[in-house]
Amino acid sequence: MNELVLCIDGEPNFLRFFDLSLAPNLLYYSYISIIVVSLLLGVFVFVKDRFSKLSAILFSITLFFSIFILNELILWIVMPAGIVFFLHALSLLLQLLILVATIYFVYVFIERKNPPFIATTVVAILALPIIIFLPTNLNLSGVELDTCSGLIGPLWNYFYLLELLTIIAFLIWSIVVYRKYRTALIERPLSSLFLLLGSAGFLTIFLASFFFADQTGIYEINLIGPLGMLIFIGTLSFLIVNYKIFRNVKVVAAQILVFILWLLLSSLVLIVKEPTPLLVIFITLVITAFVGYFLVRSVKKEVKLREEIQQLAQSLAQANDRLKALDKQKSEFVSIASHQLRSPLTAVRGYASLLLEGNYGKVTSQMKEPLKRIEESSRLMSYAVEDYLNVSRIESGNMKYTFTDFNLCDQVERLCDDLRSDAIKRGLILLFRTDLRSRGVIHADLGKTVQIIQNLINNAIKYTEKGSIKVLVRDDVVRKILYVDIIDTGIGMNEKALANIFQKFGRADNAKTIDIHGTGLGLYVALMMAHAMGGNITVHSEGEGKGSCFTASFPLAL
Repeated sequence: MNELVLCIDGEPNFLRFFDLSLAPNLLYYSYISIIVVSLLLGVFVFVKDRFSKLSAILFSITLFFSIFILNELILWIVMPAGIVFFLHALSLLLQLLILVATIYFVYVFIERKNPPFIATTVVAILALPIIIFLPTNLNLSGVELDTCSGLIGPLWNYFYLLELLTIIAFLIWSIVVYRKYRTALIERPLSSLFLLLGSAGFLTIFLASFFFADQTGIYEINLIGPLGMLIFIGTLSFLIVNYKIFRNVKVVAAQILVFILWLLLSSLVLIVKEPTPLLVIFITLVITAFVGYFLVRSVKKEVKLREEIQQLAQSLAQANDRLKALDKQKSEFVSIASHQLRSPLTAVRGYASLLLEGNYGKVTSQMKEPLKRIEESSRLMSYAVEDYLNVSRIESGNMKYTFTDFNLCDQVERLCDDLRSDAIKRGLILLFRTDLRSRGVIHADLGKTVQIIQNLINNAIKYTEKGSIKVLVRDDVVRKILYVDIIDTGIGMNEKALANIFQKFGRADNAKTIDIHGTGLGLYVALMMAHAMGGNITVHSEGEGKGSCFTASFPLAL
């Protein structure tokens, strides 16, 4: 009769306020263990990354979950009916908070922003009936006298429906994310997929255990529910290790969590005597040990690798700073030296030309050959100095461009006319052809564009021993690009040379045997100039001895 009074009117008899015999032996340890583990994860992440929104939401989930599990523990052993009613109402509220916080956490993780106002409003409207009818008999319709446990009302079924819809939404979202991952092949959707599946697993076990316990009256099924949090914790540990979802949480944190789970589950085996719970614990322990072993091993490797990478990164950063300083000094030296050399070289070249022309008297046949060598050497050195100056200007950002509209086709034709005599001297044919559907007008720097094309044609003449050079000006009016192809029958290039030809000082091996004076800077300068004007230069060759095709492209003027 005293038990009925306790269950019906809630008058407290403090000697029988709790009945510890109502709860299974496994309940205390399993519930307390999961509270410790979940709180440990939430607090650790929050302390290490306290300024992150994700860590704050995760802490809320673990806090609500721990309070909920503690509430369930008390519900198993509490006797007064008034407390049973109150704790049952609190239980539904806590489950709602866990569900909303989990949805919020998943959305912020995937989208990297707060949910839109419409989505927040929909969630609030769906949750409102639970909050309004929480203290009514729609939540708890009565108390079972034998166990002093609550009889749930239809409000719980409404909550189970919301939880089921959330699980279905997570699974559908997982399919969408998986398809994005398969097509995009980027890291973020894959981590999002893991979190969605882990959260769905967490909520599924949670929903199934409490739903079937309420429907069947076998409340021992509730012991399985907290295992869902282990799935959630395991998923987060995996994401911490592999995707660094929290900036300041080291990967060692996941390793510590794995060892804690091992310890807690292993000690359960020693205190539980019932065969069914013991089997469940043993299977869980085996799975956790198997997964945890590979996780811990990967963590150790990654920690060691990260330490090595960090040391290398520091060394590289120091070396990079030193190289930048040296490169700056080099550029300054090249600029100063080039400026100092250009004036005397111009004078040497000018006077050599005047002497050859006889402006200072009759030139004997014996003097002509040395004077020609002086003039040729000074001319080549002037070109080299100009290349060094251009490189210095480009790297320092001091190269100036004056953009105007001009007809590139006309300019290329003039260049071909001017350089045809050089080609003829080498026994080559220089052809000019057009295939235009537009006027051939581009918007660029006239002088530098001519310099680029002249450089490419000169190279074709220089490295073609016999045959011809064809210069083709064509356009693509759809893409609005003008192309200049310089096609020769020269020495060609292999794949290695093609990969390095536009690098500074990059020259093909077979080119060095023909022109030993080349600097390997001309094509680099030409490419940088073309890029600065919105254009490009590409090269194609079938191989050594099979000729080359250099293509300069520039955007057509609108």
